[in-house]
Amino acid sequence: MAAVGGQGPVAENRISGGVFLGTVIQGRTVNVYPPQVISPALSGLPPVSAVFTGRDREIGELLRVLEPGAAQTAPASLVTGLGGIGKTELVVQTARRALQKQGWFPGGVLFVDMFGYDPERRLPPEQALDGLLRALGVSHEQIPPGLQDRSRLFRSALAALAGAGSRILVVLDNVSSADHARPLLPADGLTAAILTSRDTLDLGARLFDLDGVDETSAIDMLDRAVREARGPGDTRVPDSPDAAAAIARSCGCLPLALRIAAALLADCPARPLSSLAQALQAQHLRLNRLRRQERCVRSAFDLSYERLDPLHARLFRLLSLNAGPDISTGAAARLVAIDRHETEELLQDLARTHLIEPGRSWGRWRLHDLVRLYADEAGKVHADADDRENARTRLYDYYIFHAAAAIHTGWSMPISRAEVFAPPSVTDFRFSGRAEARGWLDGERPNLVAAVTASQAAGCDDRRRVILAWFGGLCLSSWWHFDDLVAVTETVLALSQLPEGSNGLVAKTLAALGRELEHHGTHEQHDLLACAFDAQVRALAIFREHRARRYEAWALINFSRLLHEDEQLHKAAGEALAQAAAFFHEAGDQHGVETAHYVRRCLRLSDQA
Repeated sequence: MAAVGGQGPVAENRISGGVFLGTVIQGRTVNVYPPQVISPALSGLPPVSAVFTGRDREIGELLRVLEPGAAQTAPASLVTGLGGIGKTELVVQTARRALQKQGWFPGGVLFVDMFGYDPERRLPPEQALDGLLRALGVSHEQIPPGLQDRSRLFRSALAALAGAGSRILVVLDNVSSADHARPLLPADGLTAAILTSRDTLDLGARLFDLDGVDETSAIDMLDRAVREARGPGDTRVPDSPDAAAAIARSCGCLPLALRIAAALLADCPARPLSSLAQALQAQHLRLNRLRRQERCVRSAFDLSYERLDPLHARLFRLLSLNAGPDISTGAAARLVAIDRHETEELLQDLARTHLIEPGRSWGRWRLHDLVRLYADEAGKVHADADDRENARTRLYDYYIFHAAAAIHTGWSMPISRAEVFAPPSVTDFRFSGRAEARGWLDGERPNLVAAVTASQAAGCDDRRRVILAWFGGLCLSSWWHFDDLVAVTETVLALSQLPEGSNGLVAKTLAALGRELEHHGTHEQHDLLACAFDAQVRALAIFREHRARRYEAWALINFSRLLHEDEQLHKAAGEALAQAAAFFHEAGDQHGVETAHYVRRCLRLSDQA
């Protein structure tokens, strides 16, 4: 009781030290004091890394959402990405900068690692709430036992603090599901929250998908990490720019892998970067070598992969069979031999886990380079269960018949010719017109070339590689992709040198590809003519070895055109045409004889040439 202004006694009830969820009825005057204001401090955050770089744009986007007065259209910001991509570091760096801004978060920050992807350390939300409420000053006796009550108390405390001018930033790291995070999210519209997860969670949050850093930033990160460990005098990274770039590419510009690479360099100050670059060059050993003590790239991927059900895991493993940079939904459906729409749903599920990523346009999907190696390793372990070899065959047939369909659309070549080389296992490979065929080639060209040329293709049926080189090469020629055409031709040339490579299919393919190169080659494009020459020489040798006279005659006609490019070889060109005409005459092929004479006239060669 107290006398106020000479009046009678007035009841005053002072309530402090807590946040109240229900209505409190006291005397005439009720004064509610929220918990003591938390002073701004960085003690709630993990230490920031001195090697952080390359994320200015992402930090700027997050800060715009956290700024007081920004439109709170979502209850939180969710940063998602592949394991090891640097989500936690990005959020910690952003939180620190936000705390340093005057008036943004005077109440400080609450940080908790939920360990959502570690089965042994996963923090249940009710346990996380217990720690968060204690951090807010709520005594043990005041913390209710149930999850729902703890969540209400936490949200009310945050709202009371925000209303009293002590806005807090809540950071939830490594949440693995919506249920894992939802009880911890503020609901007052003023308190801000940032979450990190490997999965795109259904929380109504503002989404930020995190990609790897660019190569320049990756090299900078490698340099900073080495100097941090060994001092500013360690200049190995700037002194070896080519090796540094090779290491960055081998690491896929993944921050976790870059930090491991830097630690391996820091272990031995005398080790040159070229040594590590060479060690990481072998793809089949790269994941094994990107490890140091408790840090391991493979373990980071394990945590996501082991959460997949069998259907998603099989698709993930089989995707590594595609040698190109990305894969279409249609190709993936053929790969796993299931319905296209079901495949699309599975791919979207995998994209939400960030084990795969959406490609450059809708309907295309890609794997990070290191994830591809991981998926390939797992695929080889489960090869029999996944029916891996038949899956690879289906994928090649998909590319073969679509390439044949593109040639049919552009040149009216019968698609049935493809059936000579491979069974027609694809039923949806026709195009409505030249524009659609060109669009398909634009999307699939890197995959066609990689399926023929890439080292990952070495495990496939070489016969199908050659078939795809034939039809894919015609597509590349038709739309003037000459560098790719040369690469494909050189691969078939290399295959022709193998013991089993000296066969009619290889020779016919070389003759066809050589003809396309010769058709486009000029003196200014000497590389095309040189490759065409090598292809025709090898085709001619194989035809002669197998005594295939008619095919040898056609190869001689192709060869004569190449010889005619050099004025000193006009005589040899005439001799080749004469021999071709003789072979055709011997075979009773009058059309061939007439063709040989026609080419002679076109090249303006005399009968004595």
